[in-house]
Amino acid sequence: MAQVFYRKWRPQSLAEVIGQEHVTRTLLNALAGGSVSHAYLFCGPRGTGKTSTGRILSKAVNCTNPETGGRGEPCNQCDMCLAVTDGRALDVIEIDAASHTGVDSVRELIERVGYAPAQAGYKVYIIDEVHMLSTAASNALLKTLEEPPQNVIFILATTETHKVLSTIVSRCQRFDFRRLSQKDIEETLARIAVGEKIEIAPEALRLIGRSSRGGMRDAENMLEQAYTCYGRQITLEQVQEMLGMAGSERARELVKHIAAKNVGDGLKSIGKAAEDGIDVRMLTREVVVYLRELLLLKSGVDHDTGLTAEERAELKKLTEGVTLEQILRAVKLFGQLDGHVESDSTLPLEMALVDSILEPVIEQPAAKAGAGLGKDARLATAPSAPSEPKVAAVPAGYTASRSVASAPVHPSTPRPPVEPPKEPVRISALEGAGTPLEQLQNSWTLIALQVPDVVRRSPAVAILRSAGVKPIGIDGDTVVLSFKFAYHREKLEELENRKVVTSLISAFLGKPCQIRCIYEPDENHLVREAQKLGAQVIDVEDKWT
Repeated sequence: MAQVFYRKWRPQSLAEVIGQEHVTRTLLNALAGGSVSHAYLFCGPRGTGKTSTGRILSKAVNCTNPETGGRGEPCNQCDMCLAVTDGRALDVIEIDAASHTGVDSVRELIERVGYAPAQAGYKVYIIDEVHMLSTAASNALLKTLEEPPQNVIFILATTETHKVLSTIVSRCQRFDFRRLSQKDIEETLARIAVGEKIEIAPEALRLIGRSSRGGMRDAENMLEQAYTCYGRQITLEQVQEMLGMAGSERARELVKHIAAKNVGDGLKSIGKAAEDGIDVRMLTREVVVYLRELLLLKSGVDHDTGLTAEERAELKKLTEGVTLEQILRAVKLFGQLDGHVESDSTLPLEMALVDSILEPVIEQPAAKAGAGLGKDARLATAPSAPSEPKVAAVPAGYTASRSVASAPVHPSTPRPPVEPPKEPVRISALEGAGTPLEQLQNSWTLIALQVPDVVRRSPAVAILRSAGVKPIGIDGDTVVLSFKFAYHREKLEELENRKVVTSLISAFLGKPCQIRCIYEPDENHLVREAQKLGAQVIDVEDKWT
């Protein structure tokens, strides 16, 4: 049976390990100087060379002709090097911790540690996925790691360092393996393709490298899969079909719709891609790749992300009609979907598309330098009469403008019931009628009623309309809201609801502000009478929690 590519083309010397120079350089210096540690911890993503480096190190410390290899490298010709390469060396023991998690397995290992090597100068234990060991097994390994026999070396490998006991980490020399660069992966795949006599389009190699996400083993597996499917002549279209990424063109099309703020066509594009059987997860990743490139181009950064010249030229043209803020918002929304999208569910992708195209619910107007707030605020739902203050129209949203009234409006003046207007809301602030807090309190009901249609169905608006919510103070740029019910306060503390209320209040006050929510339940008559006699409330039990 033929060997799979990732085993056949596994590096056999430290010089052949790709993209981990910070690790191989240190190990070479240790080998050349005879200062090899008794325990190493190799951390990093899968497929970045952790186990391969461990095998090379086990060959290097046991090589009988190190001068042939040079500078501590294994010669790969002596019996020990060949035995390790073929996996038949008795003194190089590889253990999969995921399959041997129990303490009994570790105890058996510890018992064998004391035996002298059978053939080699060092007995090397390579424990893969060491974070899978149980707590009892890890604790059993501690003492041996701290004081092992002189002829024993432990090499621990893990993809999740945070799950390894800190006491184990402290007893090892730690090396962090990095994801490989796009360039390193492409060059390695090209070399393998030549060795296997495979003709593959450069664009196809670039796509495999991008899809591997920095893992060499994944990239080699994809190349072998393409070879098995399509033979020795491999095109970009074939690789796209194999990876379920025939949606590369769809991803660019989707980015065009985002840039053009075309919601309808964007949703149609997503639906058509799903109907054609394109993997939604892969489509999402492709969209993120193109959005990131769009962000870099808009920022003036000329960075090679593996796209073709035609793709980069097309994206560069899109930068002319889109703002940096819009691109950034889209990158955040689609980037958050990575890893959380089902292969056949388009809803998260559709929601991200709509959110990235729609403008923020309410824009916060910048406060003018030296301008003070008015003394009162009122609504005007019809064109202003000559005796009314001049009002600046607000075509889309809920924003505040200031003008001086010909006559003050006092808080005690009776106000007729206000019905939600069909026309866009207009606000004016009147001088000489109270503090900003009084303005806010007097107009609180109107603020809750006269909201833009785009947020009218928001839970935040429903909470504001309840009788148990009111503004009670302004501390700098922070408006303090009091809640009669703890449930309302908790709901308004949710991010989306908080953003809506903050935007409404900021628009009314004419400057950006924040909100602080406090719970103040109604007090009964006994509490009020006790306070009159000098008592103080020192604790409040929340009956809603």
